[in-house]
Amino acid sequence: MKFYFVRGVAAGGLLLSSIIATGSVAQVNVLTQHNDDSRTGVNPLESILTPGNVNTAHFGLLWKLPVDDQAYSQPLYLSNVTVRGGTHDLVFVTTVSNSVYAFDANAPVDARPLWHVNFGTPANLYDADFGCLDINGSMGIIGTPVIDAERGALYLVALTRTARGFEQRLHALDVATGADLKNSPATISAPAFDPLMQNQRPALALANGNVYIGYASHCDKEPYHGFVFGYDANTLTQTAMLNTSPTGEGNSIWQSGQAPAIDSAGNLYVVTGNGDWDGMSNFSESFLKLDPHLKILDWFTPGNHEQLDKEDADLNSSGATLLPGTNRVIGGGKQGVLYSLDTANLGHLGDAHALQHLQATGSHLHSLVIWHSERQGSLLYVWGQRDHARVYKVDARGSIDPEPAMVRPEANEGHPGAMLSLSANGGREGILWAAIHATGDSWHESRPGILHAYDADDIQHELWNSWQNRSRDDCDNYSKMAPPTIANGRVYLASFGTQNIGTGELCIYGLLPGGASPQTPAALTATVSAKKVSLAWNPVAGARTYTVSASAEVAGPFHLVSAGLTMPMLRDIPVQDRARFFVVQAENANGHSEMSAPVSATSAPAATERPMQ
Repeated sequence: MKFYFVRGVAAGGLLLSSIIATGSVAQVNVLTQHNDDSRTGVNPLESILTPGNVNTAHFGLLWKLPVDDQAYSQPLYLSNVTVRGGTHDLVFVTTVSNSVYAFDANAPVDARPLWHVNFGTPANLYDADFGCLDINGSMGIIGTPVIDAERGALYLVALTRTARGFEQRLHALDVATGADLKNSPATISAPAFDPLMQNQRPALALANGNVYIGYASHCDKEPYHGFVFGYDANTLTQTAMLNTSPTGEGNSIWQSGQAPAIDSAGNLYVVTGNGDWDGMSNFSESFLKLDPHLKILDWFTPGNHEQLDKEDADLNSSGATLLPGTNRVIGGGKQGVLYSLDTANLGHLGDAHALQHLQATGSHLHSLVIWHSERQGSLLYVWGQRDHARVYKVDARGSIDPEPAMVRPEANEGHPGAMLSLSANGGREGILWAAIHATGDSWHESRPGILHAYDADDIQHELWNSWQNRSRDDCDNYSKMAPPTIANGRVYLASFGTQNIGTGELCIYGLLPGGASPQTPAALTATVSAKKVSLAWNPVAGARTYTVSASAEVAGPFHLVSAGLTMPMLRDIPVQDRARFFVVQAENANGHSEMSAPVSATSAPAATERPMQ
């Protein structure tokens, strides 16, 4: 599996985009759930974290940032966003209380977000008789958003209580401010679409100029259908809609939160769950290939689909993953059976038409990762419910060896198994990250979580886990079905917080201090225009970010103006009586430099600009 980058985006739809020079650190963006349109779960451009330094002595929790409720979404990462006159790397997380947070990915100050918006009172699980606790309390924003880096837009769906009842709304937010962009929000609607009964569980996807939105149910409580919507990414007008049970019931698109997979032609791949099947318009327990307008191009249904329905053994618990460099799409369900299909001919009804089907794990299959190792070749990673972590070899054509090449000795205790991600430097230095509950079962309650890191070439070698030094590294309760995000030497993990309902966190892991701090910034200058000042200074080798502070006196004390700046500049600072002198510091993983020599800045007439030192 090879990746070729052109203008920051890899061939094959990889959305680990924007390799941008920031000091001496190349930045990688994670704009979509499970990293790319194929849903491989891999960041192949991680050069900071390696099997050699991810251990309890050198790696651990840096910040634990509280949010207002449980976070079901995978954190997303966008670098070098201009916020308040300076550039920042942002990490985004959403909550079931209809909140969206943008934190500085490098230097959270007093756990405050750079911005936070809320879309009003969310629906609650007790607003209808759903009959189970698939979600414990509020259920506002569930699915992972998607980001359009070029437009600077973050798309998400919020379920909000209104005077008319409940509405599901598609929002397009300015990534720098959180404000709704033009035409946002748009209310989602269709015949037979009930905004309270439909669960916007799968992550959003962005392709073909459209935002694609999938829907499942809550505990199979009728009435519900499986829906996929397409909305124009600019106008937010509905462009397409698919109901997977138009003359029946059910067939949700759940996928454990995974977004639709999208191939190079812009076709979508989704998998459905329990419901009605007729092989014409109603497709339960089926892989579906959809064109950009959501017309069904092809489908596959296992021969035992009726039994799957009777046993509530949904086929779609893992969603669909495209095997890079091949013509294959894979996925599996609650029986632990993995199907491999030809994307040019899915095969319609019957297991005999699958290229492969194998018992990949003993029970539910919820998360897949595929990576090409220079040492081992292409590897498929799974860690199913109540089973061991397993690794399967995949040949150049995409054929999966039915005998696992590696198996971990310990088994997890319950639903849903581990959510997996992988970071690597190309085909080397791979780390398999596994987020899972530490004990018990997470189906109907919040459970303590644990994050594992394994050598991806040999998963028998555990590098680190968050309970080895639990007092330092614990991230509290497991966020059910949210994979960790790895970007630029940091691991971002959503959490359900400390309580069964009503709490949430974002945990940020990275290398602990252990080396030299950066040099002191030099050549700081201030340019004054009207009542605003702009600062610039020379880049510092090895610096990750910069902090600007100000004082009314040249000798201080200095108060913080801005932290986490990724470029050696800060523009349009209002000049106030207590901000007449400015200093800058450089930061890296080992700490911060000394303060620079201060520069002075006083207000000047609007028509003049002058540098001051």
